[in-house]
Amino acid sequence: MKKALFVLAILLAAGFAFSGGQTGGEEVVTLTCAMMAGDIPEETQAFLDAFAAENPDIKIDFTNVPQDLEVYLQPKAASGEMPDFISVNGGSFGADLVDRGILIDLKDTFAAKNTIDAVKPQFTSPGGKLFGICGGVSTSLIYYQVQSFKDLGLTIPENWDDFLVLCEKIKKAGKTAIIITPGDGTMSNTLWSHGFANNVVPKYPDYVRRFREGTMTLDTPEFADVYAKGKVLFDKGYTQPGAVSTQYMPGNEMYIQGKSVQHFAGSWLAGMLLPTEFETGVYMPPWNAKGATKIPIVATETGWGVSEGPHKEQAIRLLNWINGEGFHYYQNARGNIPHLKDPMGPVVLDDRIKKYLEKLYSYKQTAGLWFEYIPAETMMLTFQLYQEVLTNQKTPREAAAAFDKAAREAVKK
Repeated sequence: MKKALFVLAILLAAGFAFSGGQTGGEEVVTLTCAMMAGDIPEETQAFLDAFAAENPDIKIDFTNVPQDLEVYLQPKAASGEMPDFISVNGGSFGADLVDRGILIDLKDTFAAKNTIDAVKPQFTSPGGKLFGICGGVSTSLIYYQVQSFKDLGLTIPENWDDFLVLCEKIKKAGKTAIIITPGDGTMSNTLWSHGFANNVVPKYPDYVRRFREGTMTLDTPEFADVYAKGKVLFDKGYTQPGAVSTQYMPGNEMYIQGKSVQHFAGSWLAGMLLPTEFETGVYMPPWNAKGATKIPIVATETGWGVSEGPHKEQAIRLLNWINGEGFHYYQNARGNIPHLKDPMGPVVLDDRIKKYLEKLYSYKQTAGLWFEYIPAETMMLTFQLYQEVLTNQKTPREAAAAFDKAAREAVKK
C-alpha cells in the first residue's frame, strides 16, 4: 500500500500530460535508460514518468538493470549500443569508458556543480574526466530485530569475537543469525568491503594507488581472512538456508519477512529495511579484531552517467533533474543519504540513520566500497570466490592468491 501511494503521488504531482509521437510539432526523442533499481522498480518508473511529463519532447524507455551492472554494460560498450542514460559505479570501469569516449565528461553540468566535492574523486578518471554523478553517500551496516535482541539478552557486539558469540546465542535459540548474499555482487558491499577495510587498509592506507599500479599485495593471511570470516559464519550454521546462492532481493525479502534476526546490507536500503512490521535497529559491523579500532565504510552509491550519442542533451537534462528539482522523488523512495549541496526538496532520512551517521563520521580512518578501487576485471571474482570457499572448492588462502593474481594481471592489460 505504501509503495502504491508513493507511485500515485508522483504521477499526480507530474500532471501526467502525455501526447503521442509529437508534442506541439516538436519531435519526441526516446531516451533509453538502463538503471539499477531492483529495490524500487515501480518508484523509478514513476519518477521517470514525472520527468517525461515535465519534458514532453522526451519519452523514456526504462530497463531495470540487474545487480551485476558492469557485466550488463560491458557487451553494450563493446558493440556501441550503450543506453543514453545509465547507472554507473565509481571506479575503474566507468573511468575507462569516459577516457575511451563512450561516456561523456559531466564536470560542467548542473548536476556536477550541485554535488559535494568529497564524492567526485571516485567518479573521476585518471584523465581527469567526471564520468558519473553518485546517487548518494553510502555505508553498509547490520540491520537487526530489536525485540529478538531483548528477548535473548543480546548486546551490540564491538568486535568479531563478540559477534560470533552473539550469533551462537541466536542459533541456539533456533533462529537464523544473519543473512548473507554470495549469489551476486552485494556480498562485496558487506563481508568483502568490511573485511578488506579492517584487515588490509590499516597496513596499506594507500590501497587505491596500489590497486591502480598493480602493487597491492593480497596473497596474505590478512586478505585470506576476508574470505575465511564468511566461511566461519556459513560453517557454523549462522546463515540462512541456501545462503550460497542467495541474491540481493531475496536476501532483503527474507529479513523483511522476519526470517533472520540480522541482515548485513547497505544504507541505501533503509527505505526498504527499516519500515518492517517488527522494530529494526542498526549497528556498525564489528569486523575488527578484539582490541582494534573499527574501520567503517564511507563511500558512494551507484550513480548515473551519460553516453556519447545523439541524445546526450536530453540525457543531461534528466541527469540535472534527478540531481536537482527531481531528487526528492528518488531519495524519498530510497531513504538514502543525499550527496547534493542543495537537494531542492524534502529529504526523508530516518532518525536511526541520522544517529548512525553521527557515530560513523567520528571515525578518523574509513575505507571505500569494493567497486571504487578494484580493477573492473576482478569485480565478479569478489563474490565468485566466496561461493568457491563456502563450497570447499578453494581454501581462503587459495582465494586470496587467485584474487591477487587477477588484480595484478588486470593492470598489465
